[in-house]
Amino acid sequence: MIYGIGTDMVDSRRIEKIFSRRGEIFVKKLLSPEEYQYWQTLSTPSVNYLAKRWAAKEAFSKACGTGIQGLVQFKRISILKDVRGKPFIRLERDLEDWLTEQCQETAGVHLSLSDELPWVLAFVIIEKNK
Repeated sequence: MIYGIGTDMVDSRRIEKIFSRRGEIFVKKLLSPEEYQYWQTLSTPSVNYLAKRWAAKEAFSKACGTGIQGLVQFKRISILKDVRGKPFIRLERDLEDWLTEQCQETAGVHLSLSDELPWVLAFVIIEKNK
C-alpha cells in the first residue's frame, strides 16, 4: 500500500547560483555527513551532484507529507548508490523510526532520479505494509 508519493524538479542553474553565493555553508546544510564525505573526494565541485540531492530530499519530504521541517531535514536524509549505481535513500535512525511509526511499519522507500540538464527530476514512493 502506498503511504506517499513525492516529486521535485529543480533547475541546476538555481543550485549553481546558491552554491556560488553560499559555498560550503550551503553544501554543509544540504548534505548528510556521508554525502559530504563523498563530496570532499571530488576533484571539482559537482553542481549536478548537489541538484540531485536537493531534488531527491524535497521529493522525499513531499512523500512524507511534511515538507522540510521537524525531523525531516536535509542533513538527516542521505542519497546514496548501490553497487550497480541505483540510487537509494538512507535515513538517520530517528527519522527512520518516525517514518515507521507514521506508516505502521514501512515496507520501502523507492527513489528514481533523472537529469536532462539543466533539469533534475526526483520521484519518491513510500510504501507501508498495511
